[in-house]
Amino acid sequence: MQVMPFWTRVIGDGQPSRLFHMQSNLRYGCAILRMYIDMESGNLYLALGRHNGSRGKPDYPNAVRAAWKHWEH
Repeated sequence: MQVMPFWTRVIGDGQPSRLFHMQSNLRYGCAILRMYIDMESGNLYLALGRHNGSRGKPDYPNAVRAAWKHWEH
């Protein structure tokens, strides 16, 4: 996931190098997305936009949702 290094100071141990460790990176990304989902009262569309820095613009949330549908069984 694309996690900005400042998040390691906000919710981690302050070591940005951990973002290059796959499990740590995914943990950060999922925790941040969960926080945004909670901030948006469960609205995944708005949370995805917030996560991407494009809240209110449809391109990124729509792309993620389309990719998700591609992998659904």
